Amino acid sequence: MLLFGHYLDFPNIICMKVVLDSNIIIADFNLQSPGFKILFENSRNGQIDLYIPEIVLDEVFNKFNHRLRENQQAINSELKKFNKVSSAEVDSPILNDLIDESSKRYRIKVEEVIKDNKITIIPYPVTDHRYLAKKAMLTKKPFNANEKGYRDCLIWENIKSLISKENVELPSSPELVYLTNNYKDFASKDNELHEDLIDELEEERLHTDSINIYASLGEFNDKVTKLYLNQADQFRDRLKQDEFEDFNLKLVIDNFLFKEFDGSELTNYQGYAPYANDNPTVDGFNDDYEIKDVSVRKLSFDEYVVDVEFDLDTELDFFVDKSDYWSSEDTEFNVIDLDWNDHVVHVSNSAILPISMTLIINSKLECLSIEISKIDEKYE
Repeated sequence: MLLFGHYLDFPNIICMKVVLDSNIIIADFNLQSPGFKILFENSRNGQIDLYIPEIVLDEVFNKFNHRLRENQQAINSELKKFNKVSSAEVDSPILNDLIDESSKRYRIKVEEVIKDNKITIIPYPVTDHRYLAKKAMLTKKPFNANEKGYRDCLIWENIKSLISKENVELPSSPELVYLTNNYKDFASKDNELHEDLIDELEEERLHTDSINIYASLGEFNDKVTKLYLNQADQFRDRLKQDEFEDFNLKLVIDNFLFKEFDGSELTNYQGYAPYANDNPTVDGFNDDYEIKDVSVRKLSFDEYVVDVEFDLDTELDFFVDKSDYWSSEDTEFNVIDLDWNDHVVHVSNSAILPISMTLIINSKLECLSIEISKIDEKYE
C-alpha cells in the first residue's frame, strides 16, 4: 500500500487530466528536465490534473533498482578486467547495501515530488481476469499479436475510470491526455485512438472523443497552450449556440439581473439621467435582449472566465428638482409623483445601457461567480 500522494476517489469533476506512463518517467528518473518542470508547474497552479497509475510507479521503482544493478554488473565486469591486467585486487565500490539505500532514497524523492506537485495516484484496477484473458486471445488493443500488453491493459482500465459517461456534457475536449512513447499500442497509424479502444468506450457508454495521446513531454508542453485556446474556443462556441442541455447562459444572466441589478443604484448616471439629483434606482428591465459578444479564456483546468456584452433596455427611477423639471422642455419623464415633496418630483425614464458582465463557470457547468464589470465603459 502506498503511503504518499492521495488515492483517487473518482470525484465527478470534468477537467483536463494528464496520465503519465512509466516510460516518460524512466526517460528522466530524476524528474528534473525542463519538460517535467513545466508539467509540474501546470499541475501545481491548477492548469492540469496530473495522475500516475500505481502500476506505473511500481514499474518505475523496479526499473530504477534494475538499472542500478545493471550498472553494478558493468562496473564489476570492467573492474575484473582491470584487476587482471594490473594484477591488482581492487574491490568493487558498488555494494548491494548501497543499491538498496539508493533505491530507498529514490522512492522518498518520488514521494516528495508527488506530494509537492498535487499528483493523484490511481490504484490498481479491479478487473475481471476472464475479461482480460478474452481481450488477449482476441488481440484487442492494447494487447498485440503475441498477447503482450497486460500492464498496458491495466493502465487502460485506469484511464477509462477517468473518462466521463457519454450522457455527461463536456464543455470542451480533450478531457484526458495520456503521455506515453508506447503510443502504438493505443493509437492507430494516424495517432488517433485505436478503433478497438473507441469500440470499448462506446460499449461502456463513455465519451469516445475525449482522449489525446502524446509521445513525449516536449510534444505535450509545446501544444498545451494551443490546447487551452482550443478548449476555450469550443466552450465559447457551445455557449453562444446554446448547445448545453442543462445550462443556459442567458438564463444565468437573467437570474442575476433580477436578483442583483433590479433595485440597485446606478452610479455615473449623468448620461442617462442628467437631471437626477441623486443615484437613480433600476426599476426594471426588458429581458428580451440579445447577447452581442461572448469571449472565453481558461482560468484553470476546471474553470473558465466568460465575458459577455449586451444592450439592456432599463427603467430608471429617480428624483428631479422641481426647478429642473419645469424648465426641462426637451426631456420627457414618466411622472410617478409630481408632488413627492416641496422640492423634488418622483419620475422614471428608460435608457439603453451597454452592459459588460464577467462570469466564472466550472467544467460541471456551475456558475461560481458573476458580476457586472462595466456599464458603458464608465461603471466599475
